[in-house]
Amino acid sequence: MLAFSSYAQGQSSEDWLQKLEGFKIKPTVVLQLWGTYTSGQEVYDGTAETYQPIDNRLNFQLRRSRIGFKGQAYEHLQFNLTTAIDWVGRDILSGTESGFNNGGSPQLRLWNAYAQWRVLPQRDWLNLVAGYFVPTIGRESMTSAFRSTSMEKSWSQNYLRRHLTGIGPGRTVGVNVGGLWYQVDRLLNMRYDLGVYSPTYESFGGNSSGLRNDPLVVGRLAFYLGEPESTKYGLGHKINYFGSRQGLTLAVAAATQGETDLFISNQARSIDILFNWGDWNIDGEWSWLQRSGQAASNGIELFTIQAQTGYIRLGYNISLANGYVLEPVLMQVWFNGEMNTTEQTYAELVGTPSGQERIGNAGVNLYFNPDLKLSLHYTWRQGDPGASGNGAEVNNYFFQRQVGAIHRGNWLGLGLVLIL
Repeated sequence: MLAFSSYAQGQSSEDWLQKLEGFKIKPTVVLQLWGTYTSGQEVYDGTAETYQPIDNRLNFQLRRSRIGFKGQAYEHLQFNLTTAIDWVGRDILSGTESGFNNGGSPQLRLWNAYAQWRVLPQRDWLNLVAGYFVPTIGRESMTSAFRSTSMEKSWSQNYLRRHLTGIGPGRTVGVNVGGLWYQVDRLLNMRYDLGVYSPTYESFGGNSSGLRNDPLVVGRLAFYLGEPESTKYGLGHKINYFGSRQGLTLAVAAATQGETDLFISNQARSIDILFNWGDWNIDGEWSWLQRSGQAASNGIELFTIQAQTGYIRLGYNISLANGYVLEPVLMQVWFNGEMNTTEQTYAELVGTPSGQERIGNAGVNLYFNPDLKLSLHYTWRQGDPGASGNGAEVNNYFFQRQVGAIHRGNWLGLGLVLIL
């Protein structure tokens, strides 16, 4: 007790790490409002063993909203806390993606919660990020839906997120070490990320990975030819720089996890690009997914399931007389999974989608400024269930929560994004 008292008396508040003077918390509010018209949607009738067409429908929904706070309390330590209210008013029989209707009394959920510490003062070579956020793999997964140039994000990110974390939002708790090597006069710059996470696969068997557990390890290395995407390290990404960036990003990433109750091993590899030059914006990614498991059939049979998913998107900025920007956009999305009976059965055992899906998107965005835009887009869909046949729920084209087996329809949408 005397020793502790002597130590305490020897300390002064002048020795403590001081908060920044004038430290402020900045609130953030973001809204995405949609009006959509769906045609060609079908629901599977198990009794008749056939798909029944449903009425075409107009649907208004609050697709996404974010309410949060961010700030920098200390010179090298900042934080971000974001909540979400999504899918409010969504008709689950509309052709749009995402989960079930949020209901008449919408629910609030945590979206991001992390702190970022710049370890080296005045240098971005070493940063530590800890909290609840998306692992640093997959360009579309790491890019906010409000900064995506298609009206809806490429749904390849949903396949990647569920493969790595077990849930569509793709968030999990972890620690990421990353840095940016950047010099103004250098043609080639680089960014790296290496993270360790503990996904619990709550979509499978409850909020736990089970009796067996291994962490998820994710790494990404990005090369910037010309101007980098940012001169400071951070988790945020965007696509359209409105002519302020002249550069090419090429990135490679990989993720791996060992045995859980759901699988023996789980891996992903990914490449992604972003090209901004003048009024052109081109971005895309390609991911290879692999999951191994075992089946009891005359002993223990080991198997490996594979799939690929990705997208490519092209946009062009047209400057209007009043200073606004019109951006035509084209996008193609794909998912290719296992197609024969044996592999599709194994895929179901380890919670992996199978079959094939194709998504096409074409539309225009009207930007009043980078934080306020209107979008008019048309999305069309195709799917192949492989050997599973009618009634299969093997991928996003063929399944809707609270409905079951479907053929997802095409939809025309008018959307508003407002970032405050």
